[in-house]
Amino acid sequence: MAQLSFFTEEDVEAIISLPFRAGMFVSYAEDEEGEQDDVLEMKALEECLKEIARVHNGEQLTKEIAAAILNAKDKWSAWSQGVFNIEPLCEQAIVSLKTQAGKEEVKDYIKMTLEVATSVAQAYGEFGEEQEDEKGFFGKIVAAVTSISVDDSAHPMNVSAAEDSAIATVASALKRAA
Repeated sequence: MAQLSFFTEEDVEAIISLPFRAGMFVSYAEDEEGEQDDVLEMKALEECLKEIARVHNGEQLTKEIAAAILNAKDKWSAWSQGVFNIEPLCEQAIVSLKTQAGKEEVKDYIKMTLEVATSVAQAYGEFGEEQEDEKGFFGKIVAAVTSISVDDSAHPMNVSAAEDSAIATVASALKRAA
């Protein structure tokens, strides 16, 4: 079982920044006028990471990565820059992760990254509204982390075509690198 302490400082930076950057890549894919969508998307990103860090049932490394992302909030602004070319960032993170982590840990990391991206996409609906289901927006996050696959194309209806395309770009890059 890998731990972040097994990786170089450069590898840790690539590994912990990617899920956040993937969320920002999706957020930037379709930017509505005003700040409401940005606020909701950042809230979704942070809440998703909190849930993964707190109660994730997968690999322990995934929980540790989510917690490290939350603890690096001072770097979020810098990580938000340069996310428009996400594919090399995906490759770098997966290559770094594979130096110490097992196959299941890599698979779980990919699921987490896609869940963060999907949570951001779902945060602000097609019609300028915050999206919530009857059980609450974050009620199913942890279950969804274990159900999303790299090939999953069944994204929710409130995800725009631009956001869906952004998620597909991230998923494809992660799959190629894995």
